[in-house]
Amino acid sequence: MGNDVTVPSSRQPIPPTRVNEAIDFIHREERDAFHEQRDVGCLRCAATFLRQIDFSAAVLRNRLGRCLAAKQLDGIIAFDLQLETKLVLKAIWLVETQQWTEVTNALKLAAQKGYCQLPITVAVADLQRHDSKQLGRCELFDQPGGGVRALKDEPGFELDINPPLHPAHAYQTHAINDNPPVRSTIDRQGGSWTTDEETTDASASAFVMRVILAESPVANWGKTPWVAVDRHAHGGVLHGLLNQSPHQPPDRCTAVVASRWDDRDPPAEARILLLTPFDSPFVASITLGTFANTDTVFVSVVTTEPPVGDPSAAFKDRRPATAPLVGGPLGSTIADMVVNRQEKVADEEEGADEDEFNDIDGEGDGDGRQQQQEDEEGEGVEREAKRRRLQDS
Repeated sequence: MGNDVTVPSSRQPIPPTRVNEAIDFIHREERDAFHEQRDVGCLRCAATFLRQIDFSAAVLRNRLGRCLAAKQLDGIIAFDLQLETKLVLKAIWLVETQQWTEVTNALKLAAQKGYCQLPITVAVADLQRHDSKQLGRCELFDQPGGGVRALKDEPGFELDINPPLHPAHAYQTHAINDNPPVRSTIDRQGGSWTTDEETTDASASAFVMRVILAESPVANWGKTPWVAVDRHAHGGVLHGLLNQSPHQPPDRCTAVVASRWDDRDPPAEARILLLTPFDSPFVASITLGTFANTDTVFVSVVTTEPPVGDPSAAFKDRRPATAPLVGGPLGSTIADMVVNRQEKVADEEEGADEDEFNDIDGEGDGDGRQQQQEDEEGEGVEREAKRRRLQDS
């Protein structure tokens, strides 16, 4: 390079130049060390070889297998052995560059509930545009003019992928590029899928998990009534859970599903915390629901654990394997408030919809609001009785 090379300060991010052209080179492990002549020769030979070689599909498939293992996707996702070379390269890029944690959780949950078998095989059509694709019960339909519908190929079942959100929106600040938020009007009511108010899920995989969790076997389904708790009480446990990233499962939880209803008055948010591992014989979760401009959080537990004992017994006695899991993320005080109550069971006609946050609205309806009102009335009675005792004395 000689005296014609201009080397800027080491603190500057721009590379050295020669005759106003940037010089690209490969450092050794020590930035200030030069390659020996034999190292340079090896690099030149390797570059020439790699530029001219045309890897076979078999070699690329071996590389794809290593990529799947590195991302812990082996046993979860497989690729059709008939993929031609360019599609194998596309698959390698897909596996290496995308975020897979939430997608993997959705696939494991679908398999756990019997909606699919793992590994899911990605075929040629899946790496190209296609008319429909089914993940368990969540079928997707490509639209000719662009866009996608879910569950039903009907108007109203469109998914708005990566919708425009306010810069301060919780899902905007935590958005993942390759697993963006999804907005839809899809809702489950009366045991079937329909369209209702607009829901924004924190990610595409969160939407899929919400769909999967919404369908449960009626025979074993059970939930606790909503319990109203101040988000800052009991050490601020609920405040901490709701302030976590919508993609990061809390301690002792397997996964998290976050959804918002921004058009409600007041706006509402729900988080489903999956308590059971993906190899559990049943599925149990905690639902946290809250409204804007209030400190009240509504808490409920849903499970498909087979019930035991008297139907009138408390939830903790009816679902002895689920109850101990509740204290993990909630702490013992809030957990006891929830599991010591008598459970609700599924209506045979309506089905076991787990997406029951519609039970509560901003006008004060629903079990949670009713419980809060009863507590406040009870405290008022106690205060009045205390005042009268003081007067009598």
